[in-house]
Amino acid sequence: MAGKRKLILQSAVALVLFLAAIFVTGGVIGYLSASDADVLASPVALTVICVFAGFSMLIAMWISLKWMRSIDEAAQEAHKWAWFWGGSSGMAVGGVFVILASLPQAATINIPAWYSERSDPAAYAATGAFAMLTLMLIGYGVAWAWWWLGRR
Repeated sequence: MAGKRKLILQSAVALVLFLAAIFVTGGVIGYLSASDADVLASPVALTVICVFAGFSMLIAMWISLKWMRSIDEAAQEAHKWAWFWGGSSGMAVGGVFVILASLPQAATINIPAWYSERSDPAAYAATGAFAMLTLMLIGYGVAWAWWWLGRR
């Protein structure tokens, strides 16, 4: 039980750090936007957002590591199995779309912009990465449920 309390405390610390990072990032971006109309195009804003994104991912990985170490071996195996089989299956489905996108017929497809009505290559790359991650997470969820249902 002490391990669970420690994990909860560490999760609370991570949440506080994340909220502090959001507050600082928002404050810096807000300050910059008060002095510059196109704040998101500035190198300072890019640096602040990169640091925030990196810090956020670092916190997420730290908590994931702590959580994975706190669960029992069966739960660890379920997650590893689900990520390998489900995530790989979801990526395979996304891979079909990547291959289809390379065909000349794909040039006629008009995909709506998801990022502030942007239609530049970076926005489309981010949309594709998000779609691939979504497919992998769906596959993970299905495989995780399948693993546990098979062992009931």
